[in-house]
Amino acid sequence: MTRQPLICPEPAPTPGIASFPQAERTQVWLDFDGTLTVGDFLDHLIVRYSRNDSWRLVEERWRAGVIGSRECLEREFDLLDLSVEQLQTELDSVPLDPGAIQLLAFLQRWGVPTVILSDGIETFIRSILSRHGVAAGMPVEPPAIRANRVLHLGTRLSLECPHSRSTCESGSAHCKCGSSVDLAGEGRESVYVGDGRSDLCASRKAGTVFAKGALAAALTAEGRPFLSFHTLLDVVQTLNAQWGEPDPQRVATPVPVATRKPVRVVTRVRPSRPVGKSQ
Repeated sequence: MTRQPLICPEPAPTPGIASFPQAERTQVWLDFDGTLTVGDFLDHLIVRYSRNDSWRLVEERWRAGVIGSRECLEREFDLLDLSVEQLQTELDSVPLDPGAIQLLAFLQRWGVPTVILSDGIETFIRSILSRHGVAAGMPVEPPAIRANRVLHLGTRLSLECPHSRSTCESGSAHCKCGSSVDLAGEGRESVYVGDGRSDLCASRKAGTVFAKGALAAALTAEGRPFLSFHTLLDVVQTLNAQWGEPDPQRVATPVPVATRKPVRVVTRVRPSRPVGKSQ
């Protein structure tokens, strides 16, 4: 028996986005699992490689809001039992969203500062992107990535959360709202693209939001405006309609993402009920 994901109805976008920032004044935040990829990779690992079914109780406590996503992921990672070779085989099989590479390439052509903010694992993200040809020195290079880390010793995995915060409104292993503040570029307006509950706090602070799934449902419940998307091809189409294609002689290399003081690592998060822990 496999874990059944929480299915959220796809609501219509809330009206109210009256203007769109110019490319030269924009910075983009991208969720990874379920947004740049199809499905949640960590959920797949937990279901397939846990030593026993005790992850089900952990999952129930997380869904009930008894524990936060950091504690949930730490306990579930403690149950994993797989070799480096097995992990790499799984990483090589993760599909990207049909519009993922097109979106990254479009933002790169415009030189828009772009950051992947994920509750997943940074090395997993880099491996998945590289498998699809998104790597340093390639035509499409990976954007900056801020995510969790993992130690792989033998067949055991241990989760590290350097970007968690006790004050995170989503109670996530990675406080995306804190990261978006830390890395914000002066004078730039934020565009957020995501699908999970862990994206809610950061999306509240963005001027323009592309949303689907649990994020779209949560924004609808709060009466917040967003642009609905099915795949990232929809996002590319919207951005292209607003910005067009850049003049190759006019656009420089992407602006570096700001670097600010490091985030203090904490050992506890405020209990919450997020949806999609690694999204």
